Amino acid sequence: MDTRNQNAAVGMTASDDTQEIDLGELFGAIWARKKFVILLTLVGAALAFLITTTFIKPTYRSGFTAYVNNHSLYSSSSVDTINSSDTSASQNLVQTYAAIMKSRPVVEDAVKEAALPYSYREVSGCISTDIQSDIQLVVLNVTMKSPEEAKQLADAIADTAPDYIADIVEGSSMKIVAKPVLPDSKYSPSVKKNTVIGALIGLLLAVAVVVISELTDDRVKSADELEKKFGIPVIGTIPSLDQVGKEKGSYGYYQK
Repeated sequence: MDTRNQNAAVGMTASDDTQEIDLGELFGAIWARKKFVILLTLVGAALAFLITTTFIKPTYRSGFTAYVNNHSLYSSSSVDTINSSDTSASQNLVQTYAAIMKSRPVVEDAVKEAALPYSYREVSGCISTDIQSDIQLVVLNVTMKSPEEAKQLADAIADTAPDYIADIVEGSSMKIVAKPVLPDSKYSPSVKKNTVIGALIGLLLAVAVVVISELTDDRVKSADELEKKFGIPVIGTIPSLDQVGKEKGSYGYYQK
């Protein structure tokens, strides 16, 4: 084997071991198949919209805001000026109040008061609290499939929790700042948000399909690509015999 053949063999081996990724070619492949990408994006959005509006039942949220006080409502000290130590003590009680409002005894009594046909286990996951310790507030929310039932349970907890808290945490009280209201719009799901997410998933899937197809395609499509890939100059090309003779003025043979 002469020196030129040895160099060519070494060049081919090196190119086989290392695969370079041309981002420009990938973007070009994506743009060339833009109809496929747009189609899959629209399909993802349509599927997400259909699933959200057809198979996911909407939920509604109602709740109340309570103020945490480290004085009893019936204590004479409650009318005095609140000092910094009172504020600090109330802030420390916020998490305790939130836990009591979600506790089993409070929720079970609230369900009975609201005359709802549910057990504690069925509604415990529907109740959530948002603790705002810096301003001594606790927000309790009830999220259910019925807006009326969500408000009824939130009202019942707001009526039941203060008595439990006064009995458990001596010398403290809770005042309702904002009472529950009947929700006039659904809390979840968000049709717009889910549709956008579905469109993004479809877009990413389409791009992934194009990129994987481009990276796994080892065919040489042009003389320039052959020279670029192996570093060997192309002396000449052989035209396809299927196309020879089909064009006017060309030479060759073809089957009739």
